[in-house]
Amino acid sequence: MALPDPLAQQILRIAKAAGDKIMAIYEKDFSVYEKQDESPLTEADLAAHKLIVAELEAISELPVLSEESADIPWEERQSWNQYWLVDPLDGTKEFIKKNGEFTVNIALIDSGKPVMGVVYAPALETAYIGLEGKGAWMEKNTSLTPISARQHTAGETWKVVGSRSHQSPEIKQLL
Repeated sequence: MALPDPLAQQILRIAKAAGDKIMAIYEKDFSVYEKQDESPLTEADLAAHKLIVAELEAISELPVLSEESADIPWEERQSWNQYWLVDPLDGTKEFIKKNGEFTVNIALIDSGKPVMGVVYAPALETAYIGLEGKGAWMEKNTSLTPISARQHTAGETWKVVGSRSHQSPEIKQLL
C-alpha cells in the first residue's frame, strides 16, 4: 500500500532522512547549547533543520517556518496563506536523555490549519502520516497501516499522550 498523495510520500522521505541524521548524532557524544529561551539545542536539531529546509525548498516554493528559524518577523509571516511548519527535533530534552522519545515533525499549513502532517519517531522507525480528507496511516518496516481515532466508551479509562519534560501545572491538574 502506498500513500494516496505523492507530496505526502516526499515529506515522509524527508522526515526519515532527517531522522537518519538525528540518529547518527544520537549514537555518539554531542554538544548541547542553550537557546535564548533557555531551552536546549543540539547539533542534531541543526542538522535535521538544515536537511529539512533544503529538501522542502527543492520540492516547493512555500516558505518554511521551523523552530530553528523562528526569527522570521510576524509582519512577514502573517501574509503566508500556505507554509511548511517544522519542528526538526521535537523532544530535544528526551534526545539528550537518550530515551528515544523524540520526533521529526513536518506539517503543511493552509489558511491557518494543518492539511498534511508527518510525525516520524526515528528511534522507533515509525511514522504517522495524516492527510486532510484522505485519512491517516502508521508506517513501520515499510508497511503502511490505516489508523483512526476511536470513540470513547463511557466508563473507559482515558489515555493521554504528553511530554515527560514539559508538564505544565494545568496539565498536571487536569490529569
